[in-house]
Amino acid sequence: MRKLMAALLGLGMSTAALAQHAHEHGVASLQVAVDGGQLAIELETPLDNLVGFEHAPGTDAQRQAVRDAEAKLRDFPRLFVLPAAAGCAVQEVELEWPWAEEDHDHDHKHGHDHEEHHHDEGHSDLHVHYSLACTNPAALEEVRVKLSEAFPRMGSVRAQTATPRGQGSAVLNRAQDKLPL
Repeated sequence: MRKLMAALLGLGMSTAALAQHAHEHGVASLQVAVDGGQLAIELETPLDNLVGFEHAPGTDAQRQAVRDAEAKLRDFPRLFVLPAAAGCAVQEVELEWPWAEEDHDHDHKHGHDHEEHHHDEGHSDLHVHYSLACTNPAALEEVRVKLSEAFPRMGSVRAQTATPRGQGSAVLNRAQDKLPL
C-alpha cells in the first residue's frame, strides 16, 4: 500500500505537493494511485469532519460516533464508486487513529506513530488507507467520491491522482463527485 503511494512521488509529485494543505475543517485530502492491477487510495481528514470532535472519545455518545464513522470508512462501496468493468476488490482497509488504542474500543489495526497525526494541540487527523486489486485496471477511468454524502461535515475533498494516464488533481464535493483517473 505504501509502495503505491510512493508511486505518487515517483511520478513527479513532491512531498510538499502531497502535504500542501494544512488541517482545515470541512476539507479532506485524497490521493489515488494506480500501478498495474493495484489501486491505492489514501484519505486524510480532520476528525471533526467525521465525528464532530478531535479528541479521544470521552462519552458514550462520542464512542458511538467513532464506531459509526469507522463502520462508514470500512464500507468502501458506500464511499467510492468504481467502474464495474475494472473488477476491483478491496484487499485491505487500514485506519490510523490519532490516539492510543486503549482510548477507544475498536478491534482494528493502528499506526504505530500516533503523534504524526497531530498538527497542533487540539487538531487531530485520521488517515485511511485502501488497497484494491483490479482485474482490468484499464477500465479505471474515474472514481465517484461519496465522502461528502457519508460525512456531511466534509464539504470538499482535495484530490490528487497518479495513474498510467498521468497526474491530476481536482476539488470534489456533493455536486461534483467524479474524479477522473
